[in-house]
Amino acid sequence: MAATGRATAPAAGPVTEPATAPVTEPVTASADATATIREAVRPGDLGAVAALHGVLYTREYGMDETMEAYVAAGMAELVLARVREGGAAPGRLWVAELDGRVVGATGLVRSEERPGWGQLRWVLLDPDARGLGLGRRLLETALDEARARAYQGVVLWTVAGLDAAHHLYTKAGFELTVSRSVHKFGLDTMEQRMDLRF
Repeated sequence: MAATGRATAPAAGPVTEPATAPVTEPVTASADATATIREAVRPGDLGAVAALHGVLYTREYGMDETMEAYVAAGMAELVLARVREGGAAPGRLWVAELDGRVVGATGLVRSEERPGWGQLRWVLLDPDARGLGLGRRLLETALDEARARAYQGVVLWTVAGLDAAHHLYTKAGFELTVSRSVHKFGLDTMEQRMDLRF
């Protein structure tokens, strides 16, 4: 489910509060497990999201270590851009936690290729947390932020074969607009762009 693409790397100031309040939504996973969605601002969040991508995409799709490196580099760009600009204008990252363990993520950044649009990134959910509605809530969190920022729409980059993610995107209204052959993350695959216009 990881959206591929590039985060904007902008210019200077201290970090301020996010554009909107952090999202926390309890979801009962079982009688003794609770899931939440929150903004990824705690130490270790970026590492947990990068590691989750590395582990799951290797196990489920045979991707190599460049997937984890790609995710880590993009999140680092986002954090550094937020510091330079002094706030959340470059974008936001959220994680889903299940009993205190990071089990999923989503992010929204400004689109470099489509001014006035957002770009969905880093969408992923651990198999242990699937079936609880967390994937949908993560996606809705990012799309709600995009609407609050008055973006014209949202783009995402992905690769073919991520059927569950593509189903989620299509159900939310995304349409496939670009498909091209690439060698990426150790695979010969089709890189795809999907767009959602508001």
